[in-house]
Amino acid sequence: MITPGNILAHELVGLGAKIAESTDPSLAGVSGTIVFETKNTISLRTSSGTKQVAKSAAKKIEIETQTGACFISGSSLIARPEDRVSRL
Repeated sequence: MITPGNILAHELVGLGAKIAESTDPSLAGVSGTIVFETKNTISLRTSSGTKQVAKSAAKKIEIETQTGACFISGSSLIARPEDRVSRL
């Protein structure tokens, strides 16, 4: 089960996300479902299409889990998803 305590050790694809704070003002408030993740970006499916967000530009991301929402820094996600697990 994905919880706020172990979110970094899990796959993020399929979870709902919202960019709460960003260095790029056009990204603040963008929300949708995470559909793809690379080392430096996440792709969100929004109502207006797919939006690619640089992890380094997202200061605070709100991610919906089964137990509730959690806030994480985009910079803590920088790594390939499979390498992020081994880093913990």
